[in-house]
Amino acid sequence: MQQEEYEHYNAQSELARQQIEGQQAAYIPQMAEQMQQAQAVLVEQTNPRKTVEEIMLILQGKEETRDGNKVQVREPLMNNLGINKMWVWCKGAINQGIILSHYEDKEIRSIMNALQDDLVDELSLNWKEYGIKNKTDLDLINNIILINVDASFRRALGQNEKNWLGKISIEQISGQQRFVKPKKDTFWSKFKL
Repeated sequence: MQQEEYEHYNAQSELARQQIEGQQAAYIPQMAEQMQQAQAVLVEQTNPRKTVEEIMLILQGKEETRDGNKVQVREPLMNNLGINKMWVWCKGAINQGIILSHYEDKEIRSIMNALQDDLVDELSLNWKEYGIKNKTDLDLINNIILINVDASFRRALGQNEKNWLGKISIEQISGQQRFVKPKKDTFWSKFKL
């Protein structure tokens, strides 16, 4: 009788295991889709296009409400001609191509110096044409734009954005975080430029 009970127990265990596996298998496609959606939401939230849109709202003196409407909250810093020019300027420096590139700190500093010179020239030569009423607003506009441009380039420092996106993919696929240990500084690390 014990042999028969043992076989019955094994058969029940096998049926339970199959049932659990069947239930898990049914959820795997849903889990994969949920992971992809979460990753897409995160990437969209960090999209540089949003940064450019926010800069334009600041220059226009507007804020976006929760329902997506744009409300005038103060006087614009410049007219539409200036805002359009700054939009083109920002789109050229804050975009997916930049953040997914590979820059080193020295390159970023060099690019930022050149961009700063160009922006200062653009604003100082055309401030009247752009409807800027107060010359102190030139520094404000310059800073609003350049801080965000620098942040865009810093996202590409050492290909960090690509590494970040890869890390998200690994975390989403595995379902757990994998921490990469930071490299230890060596004696020669002190001599990096």
